[in-house]
Amino acid sequence: MQLYLIRHGESENNARPGYQRVEDPAITAVGRLQADHLANWTRTLKIDSLITSPFLRTLQTTRPICDAGKLPVAVWHHVFERGGCYRGYGEDAREGGMGLGRSAILTHLPCATIDETIEEAGWWGGRARETDDETIARATRVIERFATTYGANGQTVVAIVHAEFKRHLLLQMLSGIADASAFGPLCNTGITKLTFDGSRWRLDWLNSVSHLPARLITGVE
Repeated sequence: MQLYLIRHGESENNARPGYQRVEDPAITAVGRLQADHLANWTRTLKIDSLITSPFLRTLQTTRPICDAGKLPVAVWHHVFERGGCYRGYGEDAREGGMGLGRSAILTHLPCATIDETIEEAGWWGGRARETDDETIARATRVIERFATTYGANGQTVVAIVHAEFKRHLLLQMLSGIADASAFGPLCNTGITKLTFDGSRWRLDWLNSVSHLPARLITGVE
């Protein structure tokens, strides 16, 4: 499997002070341009599977890729950002939001196949903010799902995810090979490519933004 882990385009939360964050922001005008450039770049790939998180910013980043290649997309319930869909700012913010429901997700990605665990009332369902231990355990489950679903079959898989959760995935995938905690900022629509041979992961390249003009590179703080 050739796996491309890609961060979403710039979100409204990325572009504003932390205290103004909202639980499920859209992407900005810059984020839409980043997504368009990303979609143009993905035309160079023969994508077998396209996966996205149920957050609005990942759905909006994924849509141009679907349209460019007329691709179906799978919405996985457990590739969301660290912490989940929560309200407020700072480490003490614990109140959970609802997240988008199945029908709302389909308005953004009409071609999507949605995990059955995502309900109409909202994929997060008002649960309290996820703990760091829960994030680590979830990253393990996602990696296992990649390996079980695709293995070493040579398919090309693209997953639109989030910066902090992407780092958690890399920490486990590359354990004993590289320390992902020492990697720099993971840019908006930055592309990281890995290869899975059935038993181990290999990092081919990290955080590429060669598809973007310099003026559109964000998330480097």
